[in-house]
Amino acid sequence: MPLRYFCGFIGLWIILSKPALAINSEPAVSRLQAMASAVKSLAYSGKLVYQREGVLSNLAFQHDFKNGEERARLRRLSGQPLERARVGDSLFEALPGPDVLRQGYPLPGLIHPGLTQMRESPYRFSLGAKERVADRSAQVVNVEALDDHRYSYKFWVDYETDLLLKSQTVSIEGKILEQFEFSELALGSQSIQVALDQVSLQVNVHPITAQETVLQFSPASWLPTGYQLVSALPSKAAGQKIYSLVYSDGLGSFSIFLELTNSRAEPEMLAISGPTIALGKDYSFSGGALRVTLVGEIPQTTGKTIIDALDVNGLKGLLGRAR
Repeated sequence: MPLRYFCGFIGLWIILSKPALAINSEPAVSRLQAMASAVKSLAYSGKLVYQREGVLSNLAFQHDFKNGEERARLRRLSGQPLERARVGDSLFEALPGPDVLRQGYPLPGLIHPGLTQMRESPYRFSLGAKERVADRSAQVVNVEALDDHRYSYKFWVDYETDLLLKSQTVSIEGKILEQFEFSELALGSQSIQVALDQVSLQVNVHPITAQETVLQFSPASWLPTGYQLVSALPSKAAGQKIYSLVYSDGLGSFSIFLELTNSRAEPEMLAISGPTIALGKDYSFSGGALRVTLVGEIPQTTGKTIIDALDVNGLKGLLGRAR
């Protein structure tokens, strides 16, 4: 599977006909809403620790919002240098070597819960205890999954600023799959210079664009309750014969990549790293193969059910016309 498929970034059109199952605690939802606004609009910086399976990294983060433009920068402080940043509608990634691999490290300033989608998904929201993070008082917000098709989350939200100080992604079995935690936090305007002090790194730029319309076709014949199509880019918009579709339930998300290749169909592929899975499946197609890759933060069994239930005949017809 090409490494670019791990660069799925954040990412809702089809509203499922099933009734909403979310169990809401309005104080908890209000706290998440305040957090979503604070992480996007405030100027702050700090140091944090990121952990996923055997990965433990020390990171530095800066965020600011000036003249209607959001700027954020996340740098790895130990091991090989790596940097991710956002400037307005562009996402920058700077790292050694020619390949771009999804490294985790979600930008804290880019964690924006989709509140409408969360309310329509089977989650239970509740307020937890008051705890201390980065020498600051934080309110714990619990988001508990009520089925086996998504993960649960815990957020530690700063009492003073509503900034997110700590986050955990928790499996169905209660295992912490991924987490980050600030050890230091400072408020105030930031001077953010992207990749200027790391001249040896290769810088890749990915546009972040809001779509006016979503492709009026979804290959997913089955989706977990609450998941909706966020965006869909047809092949010519991607500059090659690839469709990229992103689905979300407001917290969890996954992408489906569709690619026409001239090579033979390859065996199925599976890779797991913390909460992230990557599944690949090829279907024979005229003169080559239709390669379907699913990448996202959902349980493995859910991802396999989704990819096995795709409307393959519809996909072949759609992509065949786009050739």
